[in-house]
Amino acid sequence: MWIKICGITRYEDAIVASDLGADAIGLVFTHSPRRVAPEAIRPWVHRLSNIEKVGVFTREDPAYIVEIGEGLNLDTIQIHTRLTKGHYMLATRFKIIYAPKDYKNIRMPHVESRILIDPSMGSGNKACLHDVRSINIPFILAGGLNPDNVKDAIKNASPIGVDVSSGVECSPGIKDPELIERFIKEARS
Repeated sequence: MWIKICGITRYEDAIVASDLGADAIGLVFTHSPRRVAPEAIRPWVHRLSNIEKVGVFTREDPAYIVEIGEGLNLDTIQIHTRLTKGHYMLATRFKIIYAPKDYKNIRMPHVESRILIDPSMGSGNKACLHDVRSINIPFILAGGLNPDNVKDAIKNASPIGVDVSSGVECSPGIKDPELIERFIKEARS
């Protein structure tokens, strides 16, 4: 089970996620309480080598995304908006995670990507997984996951990976190492 700890704002949280076995961390560069400024993480993000670094974006200009991605040596770009021609050029430089708004009628984009399904639409609220069960393509599940519900969510939705943010926090952008550890253990049990 692929696991991403999203909304990382501090070096110590990135190290904890890596040390506990997460596959990826998410760095949010769009409007969010977990938004990080590129210049704030530049001193430490380059030190992370054993974990996939995912930049999370919504409606930002693709040229800006390239600038941030290359400047911070990101591995993957996660896009939460309708894809434009400009977004397709990102796939020549980065891996892509695409989070469509309408996951019920999902069509694969014309670019190699992983699909992220968030039935809570980024709210972090626990979402109903009823509609997710009918998706017949591999996907990463996000939205309202935490150590107490991730195991059942995986059982009910059968994703290839899970993505958590607020479910492992003690406050927005500040991760709780014990919750991260429990989340990873439950997701992989």
